[in-house]
Amino acid sequence: MSLVILIYSLGPGGAERITSLLLESLSKKYKITLVLLEDICHYEIPNNVQKIVLGKNNLKESGLKKLLKLPILAYQYSKIIHNATHSFSLMTRPNYINILASFLAKKPKIFISERSYPSKQYGYENLQSKINRFLIQTLYKKAYKISANSPQNLQDLIDNFKIPPQKLTLLPNLFCLTKIHTLSQENTPLKQKILEKKREGKIIFISIGRLDKGKNHHLLIESFKKLNTPNIHLFIIGQGELENTLNTQIKDANLEDTITLLGATTNPYAPLSCANFFLFASNHEGFPNVLVESLSLRIPIITTDCAPDMILECHQSLENFKIGKCGITTPLNNAQIMAEAIEWALANPNYFSKENLLHQAQKFDISHQLPLYQKWLELP
Repeated sequence: MSLVILIYSLGPGGAERITSLLLESLSKKYKITLVLLEDICHYEIPNNVQKIVLGKNNLKESGLKKLLKLPILAYQYSKIIHNATHSFSLMTRPNYINILASFLAKKPKIFISERSYPSKQYGYENLQSKINRFLIQTLYKKAYKISANSPQNLQDLIDNFKIPPQKLTLLPNLFCLTKIHTLSQENTPLKQKILEKKREGKIIFISIGRLDKGKNHHLLIESFKKLNTPNIHLFIIGQGELENTLNTQIKDANLEDTITLLGATTNPYAPLSCANFFLFASNHEGFPNVLVESLSLRIPIITTDCAPDMILECHQSLENFKIGKCGITTPLNNAQIMAEAIEWALANPNYFSKENLLHQAQKFDISHQLPLYQKWLELP
């Protein structure tokens, strides 16, 4: 049995982290080749895993250029998998390459993993979105098996891309909670900066994510403008194209003493462990890892309704938002209701049990999820 795994890179992302966990666990028993589209390795690769970089690619290339290169990359990838028994890809473009390569390399079973909500990600009327919608609907059904990491993503593939339900399996993201806890204990400069505010008596809110339109940090700033609570502070961890725009927005709102952009870090768990609450304002997500990571550190969550319900299970309606034993969900892109949810959480600081938060995170631990991945991949 030989398994080839194809992904963009091992940069600091959710699918990449899951790939690193799978490599670490599965390489102890199986022969694995890792194929990257770009040679970025944020995570350590086990010594017995062969790494191959497929061609010369740049993640900053235009979407159309990436699509035009698909046949060449698929041909190159077919040479790698022609003797393999299993070929497993994660994320949309690697999935295209995996399936196209199977037309030339007939031997391996083709497994693909969809990590996003395709009809939202490609819901625009530009040429790139139209091509991606066509490729998903045309190619995905050619795969042997397809996994989706949330019920919403799975149903989207059935309803909007005509994928046969019998090919689909729900496989939530997996986590190593022990590693998260260990990293959270590190004493980092960002952690010290947050602890200084805590020592001043501040209640700490933290948000983590790329500074782009999709993560919608703009909404958090607008929400904090509506609050009249002096003893709170929001730290935003991440970097991206909107850093200057967000700093200007913070300055214009006179919130420079209340909201701080911290930039990126290789260990977000250390500063995250200092939070009283985690805030998330994203417009759409497949399975936002940071929510489970926050729960594993016993931090309650206030988020827009962008995440699969299986994470927070917020079923009780309360005023304009929903509440569960692990957090609060608010309507998308509504700063007023987000502010109301924050005020409610501040007024009810003991509502969320630390035990419940950790218990919910444990459902997604690798000890529970790895056997499901192995079964889906038909690994003996």
